[in-house]
Amino acid sequence: MPDEADRLRAVERWFYRRGLPFFVEDYQSATAVWTRATPFLAVVFVVLVVGAALSFENAGGAVAAFVVTIALGIGYGAANRRRGSCWWSIPRRVSWPVLAGFVLVPTAVTFAASLDASVALDTAALAAVMLLLAWVVTRFAIVPLCGWAVRYTLRGFNDLYRLATRALPMMLLFITFLFLTTELWQVAGSLSAARLWLVVMLFGVLGVGFIIGRVPQEIDLIESATTRDQVVVACAGTPLADVVDALPGLDAPVDLTRRQRANIGLVMTVAQLVQVTLFAVVVWLFFVVFGALTVSTTVQASWMGSVSPIDVVWSWGSGFGVTRQLLRVSLFIGAFSGFYVTIYTAIDAVYREQFYDRIREDLERSLSVRRAYVALRRRP
Repeated sequence: MPDEADRLRAVERWFYRRGLPFFVEDYQSATAVWTRATPFLAVVFVVLVVGAALSFENAGGAVAAFVVTIALGIGYGAANRRRGSCWWSIPRRVSWPVLAGFVLVPTAVTFAASLDASVALDTAALAAVMLLLAWVVTRFAIVPLCGWAVRYTLRGFNDLYRLATRALPMMLLFITFLFLTTELWQVAGSLSAARLWLVVMLFGVLGVGFIIGRVPQEIDLIESATTRDQVVVACAGTPLADVVDALPGLDAPVDLTRRQRANIGLVMTVAQLVQVTLFAVVVWLFFVVFGALTVSTTVQASWMGSVSPIDVVWSWGSGFGVTRQLLRVSLFIGAFSGFYVTIYTAIDAVYREQFYDRIREDLERSLSVRRAYVALRRRP
């Protein structure tokens, strides 16, 4: 029935917004991934073609490239109208010739404009990278997952506050004295932007390793043997709320595939990473303000010595302000603090119980909704 199909699609969007795309049955790239990525890829396609057209030395070539782009858009709209849809409707299925055209058309326009194979290959590589990026971000619902994790963290602000009050006092005592040492300023303050971000990424990779090591144990604790009444309660506020009572087979659990278990692990990992990242940002802001108020540019220059000259970003007079070295040192300490908190959360039993109990309840609700979703799909 059409209303059941709409309801199923609404439930699938509910899963997707919560970062659980693999809870959707028959989740395929041609019908679920590339179709969602179509608006982004359309914008990228237009930018690549228009950029190549503007590089033509003669006006005729540029006009021809614009005509090709407009013709492709008109053809797409005409195909939608023949199917009875709006001309700007997103396709329900994207085939490989369309993806090949996404790479080949900008490449051909670039080659026609420059007559340089290396420049055309660069355009092809850029288009292929954008395709890969769109596939990864869309297939794993990275953007909705991060949005859900931020909302989840803000809803559980008490957990973040409790984490700060438990982990921050001793850490602040240590890193405040570390912040006021000449060696730290000479090391972190003299790093280039690229090398500093590599250090931040190193802390991040080590932190992710600690989190991932804990996640499989927490997945095993998720309770899926819920009763029919619990499934009905879990579906409240979802697209299945008004039909769940009539669905058969709600007492039988639905097994999880390996990809779905990995999806649950990704949700747990991202939720904790967002919490740790917010904590690290707070520490970074604290030391930027603290350093700007207490450490003058003259003192910073004496600490840096001949290693690196002081570069003032913003000054408020009297020799105080924000320098590029202060931002680098604060970023280094913020990244180190995030790494420290990641280790602390892995060994603190009280925090693990509070954080993982809450996220397990949320995931158990999603599992109950999935059970009703599968029952609706199987109903004749």
